Formats: sequence, C-alpha cells, structure tokens
Amino acid sequence: MSVHQLSVCPHDTAKNQVGWFTLNTYLQRKLDVRMHFEPQDNLLKEREAVLATPHHIVYANPYSAVCFAEKGYVPVARPVGINDETVLVAQTGFDCAKAERPVKIASASDKTIIHPLGVTLLPLVGLADEDVQFEFCGNHTNAVKGVVAGTAQLAFVFNETWNGLNASTRAGLEVLAATMAGSAFHCFMVGPEWADKAGTVQAVLVGMQDDPAGKSILEELGFQGLEAVDASILEGIKGLIAE
Repeated sequence: MSVHQLSVCPHDTAKNQVGWFTLNTYLQRKLDVRMHFEPQDNLLKEREAVLATPHHIVYANPYSAVCFAEKGYVPVARPVGINDETVLVAQTGFDCAKAERPVKIASASDKTIIHPLGVTLLPLVGLADEDVQFEFCGNHTNAVKGVVAGTAQLAFVFNETWNGLNASTRAGLEVLAATMAGSAFHCFMVGPEWADKAGTVQAVLVGMQDDPAGKSILEELGFQGLEAVDASILEGIKGLIAE
C-alpha cells in the first residue's frame, strides 16, 4: 500500500501534537490508506515542504492556504467559528500620538495573515505607513516578548496566541486595537493528486462531529465541528495578502 502525506500548520501542532497524531490515525482508518504525518516546528519550512513534495491532506493557516491553492490544493473544510485575527499590543499607557517616530512594531513574519491584518489597525491608532518600522521576530510569542523587553513599542499578535498567554505575561500590556474581520481562518485542503477524493475527504471531516470517535478528536483539538467549504473562501484572504 502506498504512503500518503498529511501536513499541519506548526502553530497548531505546537499546541497539541498528540491530537493531530490521533486525527491522522482516524483519517487512515476512515479513508483506508497509510498516511504519514511528521510535525514541523517552523511555519515557513512546513510551507516549503508542502510546495516541494506532493501532500494529500494539509491543515493550512490562511497565508499558506493561498500559496497551496496556487499549486492545485483545494479547500474542503474549516473549523466552525474559529477565525484568525490580529491584536495590536503595547505596554500599558503607551500613547501612539506622542511616541517618537518610527514606532517599532514586532511581527512574527510578513508571510502570515496576522501581519496584513495588523496593518489595517494602524490608522485606528493614528499611525501611517511612514510612521512605523517592522521587526520580524519569527513567531507571535516573540512579538509579545519584544514589547515586554522594550525592543519594540507595539506588536502584531495572533488572537489565539494572545488569549492563550498567562496572566503574568500579559501583566503590564494592553490591547490598543483588534481586528474582527472574520475573513481569515485555517482550513483543511486536499492536494492535486487526490483531486478525485476531495468529496470523500470532505465528507469524512464534516462527519466527524456525528461520529463518537471523531467528535472526541475534535474536542481534543478545540474544534466545535468542521464545516464544508470550497475555493471561494480564499478570495477574501487573497485580498488581504495583495494589499
């Protein structure tokens, strides 16, 4: 039996690697295939691996999803009610209007959706493009650390990362603004080599919430359920990346 490939966004495997291995086992059983899953710890390297080597199922962050779609990957399902949003974080009491220019903003990478979403927040706090300087620091936790350490005045932070920080880390920090666009989210995609199986994979994923074993896995991953989607869901994300 040939071996198929599953890849998952490193941000998600970092939170619950065991849960994703359990999902891989579930998919193998439901689809009657051998599925290889090797978690990655770097978002850009994971993206490069999927683009370089055929994968059959991927769970992609919004920016990666657009990149994968250009290579023939098709969205089939997304978590219900979970969106990728950006919070603009500063030390408590920071006043953008009085800050010396350029204002330094820590951001994980300009190759994640959190960055362009964050840029849309700048006018809300009185900052123009020429008023800021970005410092890319690899991940959202590092962006927060930059503000705490004072090496950056502001940070673009993934809402899920911010909400997951403990109280001691968030002490002395405040959210100046946050997006609520609801236009960006992670999704499951099927690779071009499985184009004929996209409907089958979609049915398995969406049907998990009606299967006790599948529902248990969804709960472990923090998903209420999965809903069917198609390529049209990427249009809003493409617009954000292009801006």
